[in-house]
Amino acid sequence: MFPALVLTACSNTEPLQTSTGAPVAAAAVPITDQTVIAETVGRATVGSDPLAWANPSTGSAGVIEQVRPGTNNPNGCRDFVTSKQSLEGVTRFNGVACPSDGSWKINGSSGLH
Repeated sequence: MFPALVLTACSNTEPLQTSTGAPVAAAAVPITDQTVIAETVGRATVGSDPLAWANPSTGSAGVIEQVRPGTNNPNGCRDFVTSKQSLEGVTRFNGVACPSDGSWKINGSSGLH
């Protein structure tokens, strides 16, 4: 024979106590491919050899093949050509990156996200 087991439920009606630790920080905003490419173009030397870039936030990567002085844009802008390899495939983009408030931004709609 097996001994009888008696199960009892907790009937405590007091509120659940929780710790009052520091709040959890919000998750970091993912970096866009545009941001990674613009910063890579900004660090490059005009006329430099091809430069690889990768974005761990999106899994995209590519090679910036050309960095030239901006032809239609003043203020230190640079024209560039880059490839982008992602889950959607491999594509090429022409773009313009310009200095902006201590960082670099891609001007206009380049098709990069």
